[in-house]
Amino acid sequence: MKKYSNMLWSVAWKNVWRNKKRSAIVVIAVTIGMIAGVFTGGLMNGWMQQRLDSVVNNELSEIQVHNPDFSLNDNPIDTIADAPAVARFLSENKDITGFAERLKMTSIATTARGSTTLMLNGIIPVDEKRVSDIHELIMENGGTYFDEPMQNPIVISNKTAEELRIKTYEINASVLDSLKKLKVKNAVLAKLETLQDQLFRTEKNFRKALEATLTKQESNLCEDKIVNTAASYKIKSKIVFTYNDLQGGLVYQTYRVCGIFKTTNTAFDQANAFVLKSDLASGAGFSTNDAHEFAMRIRKEANLDNVTGLISSKFPELSVQNWVQLSPEAAMMNGFMGIWYFIIMAIILLALAFGIINTMLMAILERTKELGMLMAIGMNRRKIFVMIMLETLFLTAVGAVIGMFLGWIVILVTGHTGINFSAFAKGYEAMGFAAIVYPSIQASFFLMVAVMVFLTGMLSSIIPARKALKLNPVEATRNE
Repeated sequence: MKKYSNMLWSVAWKNVWRNKKRSAIVVIAVTIGMIAGVFTGGLMNGWMQQRLDSVVNNELSEIQVHNPDFSLNDNPIDTIADAPAVARFLSENKDITGFAERLKMTSIATTARGSTTLMLNGIIPVDEKRVSDIHELIMENGGTYFDEPMQNPIVISNKTAEELRIKTYEINASVLDSLKKLKVKNAVLAKLETLQDQLFRTEKNFRKALEATLTKQESNLCEDKIVNTAASYKIKSKIVFTYNDLQGGLVYQTYRVCGIFKTTNTAFDQANAFVLKSDLASGAGFSTNDAHEFAMRIRKEANLDNVTGLISSKFPELSVQNWVQLSPEAAMMNGFMGIWYFIIMAIILLALAFGIINTMLMAILERTKELGMLMAIGMNRRKIFVMIMLETLFLTAVGAVIGMFLGWIVILVTGHTGINFSAFAKGYEAMGFAAIVYPSIQASFFLMVAVMVFLTGMLSSIIPARKALKLNPVEATRNE
């Protein structure tokens, strides 16, 4: 019986390749479908992983502690009761790798050329570096992260610098030299010399000048490169902030720009700036021990919910939330990722199933006489069904294995080099997603795809197998 079963597998494999051209077309189609599915899954996973990294590393940290009333209305008087006790507990917890305390103040920022609303985050830079990666996101030629001695220093975002007209654009000899190193054509550089030493205070005006100077083709190829190279920041510019102190009176406090940062989330950048906690405390009338927020990071091995619950049980009067609770939309998107994978692969495999069914039906029609003879000499219908099913599975599996392997190779390469969507950067960053994506994939994805491919092969074999089983052996043997 075992020998007969092995023979059935062997016959099914040989039958697949009896018409090499037709089988090869199906295998190639399945391969291309698998490459597309694996790559799309890797791209989505890379995008989502970068979004979650940004949420945890730049925006929220893993756990935050607040006065419950401050969480509701951002009232500056709602500081954390006995903040030093909270700090001591966090420093003694082995699951917490770092924490930072912050003062937060909603304010209006004003310069001679613009104004905007910002949340001032009063921080201690040494502690902040343990919970946030903002210090690693300082723009090129964008100053430092509180490294230089300065009175009332502030780190603002690239977006805020644009709104306050602290970011300007100028074509000068240094910019032309940099563009030459970036392999911008000499013809373009010659045209840019007509704009030399003109100061543009907004990106919009600078782009208009470029479009009026360059051809449409030159603009499409070089405009973004020119804009990024020509941008400069007025470090040490003064910004006047207006906010209410603890008594409700208006406070005017001047800060000097020491650094410019940029994350992948425009909304976060547009809303936040960072100053020294001591400077904000002295301006608003806080004591050195006051804090509105504790942000912390935990060990990779630690359970997020357990650590959150432990802190909450120790300080029941405070609001203790992890990033899942603080950013439910990001958590929901992450939770739905497996469903998106399934939907994408299901659509691809459904389309491929029609091609597989058509190929197998053609094979059945061509082998009508042969199948009739097999039935006539005693091969029962169950074995006929198994043989057709094995042929369909082999046809599907060959393309799936090759496709998954090639898809994995593509993800390895693009995961190292990244895929640049800078042309759509503003749209992506407005939603909090990076413009340069590094695809990645998990082993569980391939396991899910393998199961779906097996089920597709099984289901695709039903119609051809039923067609074969309906054959009448006597009539089939007469078929030419």
